[in-house]
Amino acid sequence: MKSGSIRLCAYAGLTAMTLMFIAMWPFWHILPPPSPNMPLEQMADHFRLRPTSIITGGVLMMLGASLYFLFFGGLVACLKKMEGPVAPLTTAVALIVPFGFFPLFAMAVFFIESVFRPGLSSETIRVLADLGIFMLVIPGLPGLIQFVTTGFIILGDINPQPIFPRWIGYFNIWVGILSIPGCLVAYFKTGPFAWNGILAFWVPAVIFGILMNVTAFAMINAEKRGALNG
Repeated sequence: MKSGSIRLCAYAGLTAMTLMFIAMWPFWHILPPPSPNMPLEQMADHFRLRPTSIITGGVLMMLGASLYFLFFGGLVACLKKMEGPVAPLTTAVALIVPFGFFPLFAMAVFFIESVFRPGLSSETIRVLADLGIFMLVIPGLPGLIQFVTTGFIILGDINPQPIFPRWIGYFNIWVGILSIPGCLVAYFKTGPFAWNGILAFWVPAVIFGILMNVTAFAMINAEKRGALNG
């Protein structure tokens, strides 16, 4: 494997996560997301009064969403080394990643459209905002399959010296399980399962951030040790 390529992918993931945070907090002011019960005009004004900020955050989010695919390209290369030449589980991870991370790109597009035409009605802005926030939190089931499958690949590493520590495999499985509440947000407008609730948003967001950092440094360490050579 070309020296430095996995490290590049790992840093792309860390950069993606940073851009995502910057877009959501200083530019969009949706960390945490606004309440699903926020009054119509208040929600519309949240977007209508800061068009440049919303568009700039959208551009940053689209760049971050694109960089996530570079990160997962590196991770899939590591997983293939763990699973072996015939790697159906690794292929499954590669195929399902877009279901979890393209929605971030779509979220940015919905938010940009909400301010692109100044004459949009409050109802239309509300719908576009809802769609954007759904894109952020609702892909819980793709996350379940992706992270649990990744965990099993790590735990089943065929190499005499494991490429990643085994505990990262267990951590992936738990991240997958704890991502499930995201798919329930359409049922709730208040409480822990609402899109700004502790189970649907905060827990998945925090553990995803931790997992990204852990995985990135595990990738860098594996390349430094030469575990991916051959």
